[in-house]
Amino acid sequence: MSAIVSLRNVSKHFPGQGSGAPVVRAVDDVSLDVEKGTVVGIVGYSGAGKSTLVRLINGLERQSSGRIFVQGRDISELPERELRSVRSGIGMIFQQFNLLKSRTVFGNVAYPLKVAGWPKDKIKARVEELLDFVGIADKATRYPRRLSGGQQQRVGIARALANHPDILLADESTSALDPETTQEVLLLLRRINQELGTTIIVITHEMHVVREICDTVVMMESGRVVESGPTYSVFADPRSESTRRFVSTAVHGTPGPETLRRLATVHPGRLVSVGISEASPTHSVASTLAQHRVSASVVFGGVTEIQNRVLGTLTYELTGNEEDIDRALADLARTTSIDEPTIGAAPSAGTSLPEETYERAGEKP
Repeated sequence: MSAIVSLRNVSKHFPGQGSGAPVVRAVDDVSLDVEKGTVVGIVGYSGAGKSTLVRLINGLERQSSGRIFVQGRDISELPERELRSVRSGIGMIFQQFNLLKSRTVFGNVAYPLKVAGWPKDKIKARVEELLDFVGIADKATRYPRRLSGGQQQRVGIARALANHPDILLADESTSALDPETTQEVLLLLRRINQELGTTIIVITHEMHVVREICDTVVMMESGRVVESGPTYSVFADPRSESTRRFVSTAVHGTPGPETLRRLATVHPGRLVSVGISEASPTHSVASTLAQHRVSASVVFGGVTEIQNRVLGTLTYELTGNEEDIDRALADLARTTSIDEPTIGAAPSAGTSLPEETYERAGEKP
């Protein structure tokens, strides 16, 4: 694969507000490559620099330093008239949809084609094709106010695809949607990537969005990239503290202190949380415990799929000879993470979880 977007030591600084205020480093010495045909998640808390990064990629903001390449073209110092041609190959999807309230669904999708000078007959055919693709062909004559949030976002996606862009930028495109609608939109974005070959850059603060559709993830904090790599690798072995916090919101499994205390009152054996991954699947964990004559019951946990590979944490109640248990845990520690949390203290790995994570462990104790 080849990079369709490349940033090299890119920074964007804004003057501080007020006399003597320090300069704001919204993007600080960022270098990254977005491979053609992939879905890349740019993740971070508010103020991390994600949205500024998007505006640099489509030329709506000028970098303070560094170089930006889009489809092999250095856009760092292009005049505005030449930047317009670059932007024509980049579609944008927004959090608040940004639809024209005075135009119908058809009119909203047709608008960028009219601006681009398409003839009327081709506009009609293209709009009908797009509305069918995103699943709202029957809403062509409606106005945005008559649509649900999910339907409005589908209009926004159709409009973003109008000029056959090679790159799609989705800036918090699911943040205003309910969970069910979010899932529908994510499936649509993945379909766009797979069927049209469109490169998608997803800007989000929601790690489950990354888990669902992204091939790679870039974690930003205070304007800098603190971690990046294939999504499964980052989820399975997060290196930075901010990434670990983000991952814990999407990969559930480790009981928090209150839940742990409740578990301990019902399960008198040793409670141990074991990482479940491609390298250490559930059947392998069960086999290792059995080899050491250790009885095990899952009492808490969560396992999910990322890029068609399992990942999560299961908490077991272990019973048997203490020395056998120690040997079993030592064997497991060679291939996965082991956490034996202390009652009354926060677990050393993972995060406190909502009660619904018992769904993976059977009945709630």
